[in-house]
Amino acid sequence: MHEEERAELLAAAERTAAGASAAVIVYGEPGIGKTTLLNGVSATMRIGGIEAEAALPYAALDRLLRLARIEALPHVLRDLVIRPEENPYLVGLAIVTLLSDLAPVTVLIDDAHRLDRQSAEALLFAARRLDADGISMIFAAEHGFDAPGLRALALDRSADAAGLLDGIELNPQVKVRLLQEADGNPLALLEFARALTAEQRLGQVLPVSVLPASNAVLARFGHRIATAVPYESRLLLTLAAAERDGDLATVMSAAAALGLSERDLAGAEGALRVSGIRLAFRHPLERSAAYYLVPLTDRLRVHRVLAETSADPIRRLGHLTAATLTPDEQVAAELEDLARRADPALAACMLDHAAQISPFPAERTRRSSEAARNLLRSDDYERALPRLAGHASVRDALLAGDEQAALALATKQIDELRERGTPGELPGILGLLAQAQIAAGQYGEARAALDEAAEIAGATGGSEPSAERLAEIAAIQGDASGQPGLLALGQGRYEEALPHLQAAWRARPEAMTVAADLVEAAVRAGRPELAAEPLDRLTAWARAGGRPWAQAVALRARALVSPAEEAGELLARAVHLHEGAGRPFEQARTALLFGQWLRRAGRKAESRHPLQLAAEQFARLGATPWAERARGELRAAGAPTMTAASPDEDPLGGLTPQERRIVRLAAAGVSNREIAAQLFLSTRTVEYHLYRAYPKLGVNSRQDLRRKISRRSS
Repeated sequence: MHEEERAELLAAAERTAAGASAAVIVYGEPGIGKTTLLNGVSATMRIGGIEAEAALPYAALDRLLRLARIEALPHVLRDLVIRPEENPYLVGLAIVTLLSDLAPVTVLIDDAHRLDRQSAEALLFAARRLDADGISMIFAAEHGFDAPGLRALALDRSADAAGLLDGIELNPQVKVRLLQEADGNPLALLEFARALTAEQRLGQVLPVSVLPASNAVLARFGHRIATAVPYESRLLLTLAAAERDGDLATVMSAAAALGLSERDLAGAEGALRVSGIRLAFRHPLERSAAYYLVPLTDRLRVHRVLAETSADPIRRLGHLTAATLTPDEQVAAELEDLARRADPALAACMLDHAAQISPFPAERTRRSSEAARNLLRSDDYERALPRLAGHASVRDALLAGDEQAALALATKQIDELRERGTPGELPGILGLLAQAQIAAGQYGEARAALDEAAEIAGATGGSEPSAERLAEIAAIQGDASGQPGLLALGQGRYEEALPHLQAAWRARPEAMTVAADLVEAAVRAGRPELAAEPLDRLTAWARAGGRPWAQAVALRARALVSPAEEAGELLARAVHLHEGAGRPFEQARTALLFGQWLRRAGRKAESRHPLQLAAEQFARLGATPWAERARGELRAAGAPTMTAASPDEDPLGGLTPQERRIVRLAAAGVSNREIAAQLFLSTRTVEYHLYRAYPKLGVNSRQDLRRKISRRSS
C-alpha cells in the first residue's frame, strides 16, 4: 500500500548520504498509514507532535535537541536553541546549522499538525533552507497543516487496504461490510475487525447497525465532537450514523421527529459532509464515535424514530430490532418473516434473534430449531448439529442423523394426536415416521405409515407426504418406479446415475446419504472431480455430528478417492464403526465395498466374511440389485454358489395397511373401542378387520397375536 510514496521517501533518505537534501511532507487523514510510511524510513532523529504540549512554546524542539549533539554548535547559537526567544526564524537558522554539522542526517516529524506553533514554524523555516547539505526532513500531518515550500505527497484511501484482513477469520459478508465502511482507511479497517466479537466476525449474530471500535480510538475521534459540538447537533450526528445510507431526506425527516432542524445540521458540519442529497462522515471512525459515545437511551430514541420514518420495510425492521431490548412477539414475527427471504446464514441470525425476543417458550424453541436448520443449509455443521440433536423435534432428529430418536419422538407424537382426536396433523408426522423407518431399514413399516398418511389426508383434505419416500424404498429394492439416481447406482449404471444424483444433491444439500451416493457415482463414472464438494461436506457433517454410522459412511466415501492401501484402512475402520450403529442399508454397502477391496487385493478368504454379511443384509432388506452384486462378489471370491435369499418374513406381510395398523394396536393390548378412536373408525369396522386378519395370520386370539408378533420382534 502507498508503494510510490514509500519509494520516494526511501530515495530521499538514501540521497542524503551523497550530500543531497530533501524536505517532504506527507498528508493524509487519521489512520491512512502516515506513521507506517515513516516507520519504513531509517531515521537519525524522530519526534512527533503531542496534543498535550501544543500550547507549550518550543516543546517539540526541546525533544529534538535532546536527541542531537548541541555541544557542537557555536556558543551564541547554542544559547539561542537552549533558551529560544520568541523568534522562530533565528531558531530555524540554528537548526539548519546543527543539522549540517550532523549530516548526513534524516529527521522525521510525525503528527506535525500537533506541534506547538513555535516549533512548527522553526522546523518548517529550517526545511525550506536546506541545500546540498545531506539533510532530509520528512513531515507527516493531517490535511490543514500549512507547509508551503515543501514537496507534498498525499495518501488517499485505497482498496489495497483489504490485504490487512488476510490473517483474520471473517465471514465473506462481514468482510464486505468492513471494507465498505472503512472505505480504504487502514486504521478503521483494523479497528472494526478487532472490535467485533468472534461471533460477529463469523457472521453468527445479526450485524450491528454501526461498526464498533476500541474505546481509546472512539474517545480520540469523539473528542472534538464532545467538546465542540452542541448536544442537539451531536444527536443529529448519532441519527446520521445509525441511518447508514447517508440519505439526507431520511435523516432530516427523522431529525424533525426528534425536534431537530437544519441549524443543528450546520452545527455538525465539522464531522459531516453534505453533497447534494447525501450525507457522509469525514472519517469512518468518526461515525462510530458519533454513535457509541452517546448514552444508550439516545441510541434507542434514534432507532425508534428511524423505524417510524423509514419507507424501506427491511430498514424499518432493522431499526426496530436495534431498539428492542425486551420481549416483543410482533418484532420477532417480522424478523422470522424476513428470514424466509434471506440467505441461510443471515436467516439463522435473524431467527436466533427472533427466538431471543420471543415472549413465548414454544415460539422460542421453534425459531431456534429453524435457525439450526438454516445453519445446516449454510454448511455450519459445527453449530447446527449439536443444536438439532438437542431439540425435541422429529425433523431435527432426522437432520442430525439420529433415526432412533426420530422413531421414538414420532411414535410418541402420533399416540398423542390419536388420543386428542386431531387427524389433520397425522399425515405430516406419519411421513416423518416413515423417513425414520426407512433409515432404520423398516421398509414394510414405512410403507404402512405412508399408506395411512395418504388415507387420512384424503379423508381430511390435508396434504399427502412426498412420494419421494416410497420412491426411495422402490429404488433400493430395484423397482423401476424408484428414484432414478439411486436405482441406477444400485444396478451399476454409474454414468446414468450421476446427473440424477447431482440434481438430488442440489435440491437437498442437507441429505448426506445423497452426498455419499454422488461420490460413489462420480468416482465409478470416471469423474472424481465431481466428488470433491459432496465428499468435503459429508466429512465435515459426519465429524461435527459424531454419529458412528455417519463417520463410517464418510470413511467409505473417502476410500473411493484414496490410494489402494489407504482405502483399505479407511474401509476397515468404517466396517468397525458400523457395528451396532444402525442404518443396515449403509452398513451392507460398506461391507460390500470392503469385501471388494479385499478380494481385489488378493485376500479372497478374508473377503468372504464382509461379502456374506452384505449379501445377507441386502437380502433381508429386499435390496435385490445390491444383493445380486454381493453374491457375484462372493462367487468371484470362491465362495459356494448361493441361492437368492428372500427378505425376512414379515408376520404381517399378508395384511392390508389398515389391517396391519389394527393388528399392531390389538397386539399391544389396546381395546377395540380405543383402536376405533385412535384410527377414527367405528368399533364395528375394527372388529371386522380383526375378523379378516386372524385367519391370514393363523391365530385365534389376541394372546396368540401377541406371541406371534413378539417372536418376530425378538
